Amino acid sequence: MKKDFSALSFSEKERICESIFIANGPYWHIYTDGTRMQNIFCSEEDFATGMWALAASLHLSKEVRALTFELMTNHIHLIIAGQRGYCIKAFDLFSARLKMAFPKRQRTIDWSQFKMDILPIESLQALRNEIIYTNRNAFVANPAYTPDSYPWGGGCVYFSPWLKHLITSPFGGLPILTQRALLHTREISPYADLRVISLMPFIPSFCDIKLGESMFRDARSYFNSLTRNAEAFSQIASKLKDTIFLTDEELYSVICSHISKEYSVKTPAQLTAQQKIDTARHMHFGYNATNQQLRRMLRLDMAVLEEMFP
Repeated sequence: MKKDFSALSFSEKERICESIFIANGPYWHIYTDGTRMQNIFCSEEDFATGMWALAASLHLSKEVRALTFELMTNHIHLIIAGQRGYCIKAFDLFSARLKMAFPKRQRTIDWSQFKMDILPIESLQALRNEIIYTNRNAFVANPAYTPDSYPWGGGCVYFSPWLKHLITSPFGGLPILTQRALLHTREISPYADLRVISLMPFIPSFCDIKLGESMFRDARSYFNSLTRNAEAFSQIASKLKDTIFLTDEELYSVICSHISKEYSVKTPAQLTAQQKIDTARHMHFGYNATNQQLRRMLRLDMAVLEEMFP
């Protein structure tokens, strides 16, 4: 009789996750640099165009599997499994489809800075961290979202039991003109078995969410990781050159932990002026804390912060 997965021990679950990780690699984090690129997705219609471009590109790229993704206003993150060359081809196809679709959105975009970087993910724990980092991206940037409510990324369907209750339909069942309008192409036959919900691509039909979920022991371990791994997020952000990767609440918690260890005080209000400056340096260089965040949390004058971190 097959043993219930939920009844397995911690080590047994870890061994299963590790075996799945080994069997389905290699893995990569593909991303673009938002500090160089102008805003691409400025409205829901723009994001929908991006979702269809990504869905179509991944659907055609049978040699790779996306574990999750996030479309941000001026950049993208994609966690993907497959041989490096095929993964790059999948991104190139996505980029080409975006460039083809956006002239029809009546806004000129300079695509010269929309260039991908690709980083290998070489261990199970690293893959978990990269998935979490990607699924958190919009949540960190925009207080209107949680990691599971942002509609333009894979995080909203991770460990979501309501998915099985959603009614989806095959893309090929839509009127032909509607299919062509959504994909910005006349050739629609290769996409007939994509799934659609409310004229949006159904994420699990082009993104292998089940594979991504299988990298975690269970839903609880995934959820716990969403807000409890500042050091790992710092390392990833450093590689990706991301500017912000912790919310104010998370950064405040890191500050309190740091000053408790360094100065044996509980709150920033108890710090001396020099201790506040030293803490600001630690948070700026170690956790990419912005001047505005440091001003709010350490009660430092903005002129002082701008002189320290111009």
